[in-house]
Amino acid sequence: MNANQTRRNFLAISSKILAATVGFITFQRFFSLHKMTDNNNIVLSKLSGNSQGHSKEKFLVAYESKFGSTKEIAETIGKVLSDQGNTVDVKKISDIENIVHYKNVVIGSAIQYDKWMPEAREFIMKNEKILSKKAVDFFLVCLVLSRKDDKTILKAKGYATKTLKLTPTIKVNSFGKFAGVLDYSKMPFAQRILAKGIFAVIGVKEGDYRDWHAIESWAKNISF
Repeated sequence: MNANQTRRNFLAISSKILAATVGFITFQRFFSLHKMTDNNNIVLSKLSGNSQGHSKEKFLVAYESKFGSTKEIAETIGKVLSDQGNTVDVKKISDIENIVHYKNVVIGSAIQYDKWMPEAREFIMKNEKILSKKAVDFFLVCLVLSRKDDKTILKAKGYATKTLKLTPTIKVNSFGKFAGVLDYSKMPFAQRILAKGIFAVIGVKEGDYRDWHAIESWAKNISF
């Protein structure tokens, strides 16, 4: 192969690499809906905005999650709100410093020992005065709802009522109640053994019980 042929081959390969790089950057720019800020927090904003080309509202979706199921639900709620043209921050409660600049706040937690997790309860009590002046919605995630019957629905309503009593001055527009995930592989050994015994007695098998249609429908009906 002569020098001219080698040079032509090199230029051809370089052009293909450059085109692929530009294409990848363009794809990311126009089709990516969210930017990861760390493992727990996401900033969501639809690039096209709403029909007027600007964001409607600034939302915070705050969550507390033990093994990741509630986090994924919070992210889905955030995406639905973003698709409606809103700017949305999805954050783990322990990472939230200030909520003053949000007009709308959605707060959710996994249920542990028949209650929202301690971090979530503390968050709404600490910020009750500020939240009482905002549009607020709550949600909970529990394995009780892996089976939907009158008894389990009533139990989940009891969890919600218990949460609402913590902050009576906050006007909560809606309270979503969703089934979660039972995944023993994510639990520490001692907790796994205990959980297997408890769930065997109540008849809940390992699995993902989340109803994504119900979650998305609830998020679409959040008022703001």
